[in-house]
Amino acid sequence: MPRAEFHQVVSALTQARRQAQPMALALADWVPDSLESAYALQRAGADELGGAAAFKVSALAAAQQAAMGVAAPVAGVLPRDHVLESPAVLAVARLREPVLECEFAWELKRDLPPRDEPYTRDEVEAAVAALRIAVEVCDTRLAAGAPLLAQLADGFNNGAFVVGPPCVHWRTLNFAEHAIVLRHQGRELARGTGRAILGGDPLAALVLMANLRPTLGGLRAGQIVTTGTCTPPVSLPGAGEVQADFGTLGVVHLHFGGHVPAQPGS
Repeated sequence: MPRAEFHQVVSALTQARRQAQPMALALADWVPDSLESAYALQRAGADELGGAAAFKVSALAAAQQAAMGVAAPVAGVLPRDHVLESPAVLAVARLREPVLECEFAWELKRDLPPRDEPYTRDEVEAAVAALRIAVEVCDTRLAAGAPLLAQLADGFNNGAFVVGPPCVHWRTLNFAEHAIVLRHQGRELARGTGRAILGGDPLAALVLMANLRPTLGGLRAGQIVTTGTCTPPVSLPGAGEVQADFGTLGVVHLHFGGHVPAQPGS
């Protein structure tokens, strides 16, 4: 992609996110032709929004990769301007089609830079500062059915990311059986367990992310890596209070203010 065109696409993606508007350029005019190009656009957009505060990783299992048409996990940069601590207040006007996901994430205390030799599980575990419970608010600025490379360029469908309290005593946790309940205004929206993440092993997802070698620049101390949803994705029903209850690990609190747009097909 020529340099001038690259910057035009980054600007359009960033403006669409900031204004909660559809991407101004038609898909046919800018879809990346490779993972490398998609990641370059993604990272440049995140740099415009405060830099990389966190990452999301997906397509962890072979079946998911086959469904997405990729040969390895894929990742998204979560920009600093859109990563919040619980309790968080979010303006619905900053979102187009908000969808909620409850996730386990890892905060790092040391760098995991790119290298030729794969990181071992022990090395990755030693780099973990704490487990963080979290809610990703997924969103998109793209038309329905946009190809994966376009989704990756657009921050991999991220609208916001809210992290709850840290937990340092996570090694004895049975993730596969750990229940999570998502509520809106006290009404249950969804529930699940950590079994959804590689059978209950979210640390393995972090190992995959550490050994993923797109042009993302590696992982840095202080960054957070979230490992995918443990609850079925659900559309935000309306403004008000959302609680993601992770039991003994705590609760992630979000307050959504304003009118929620109608979801497609509703």
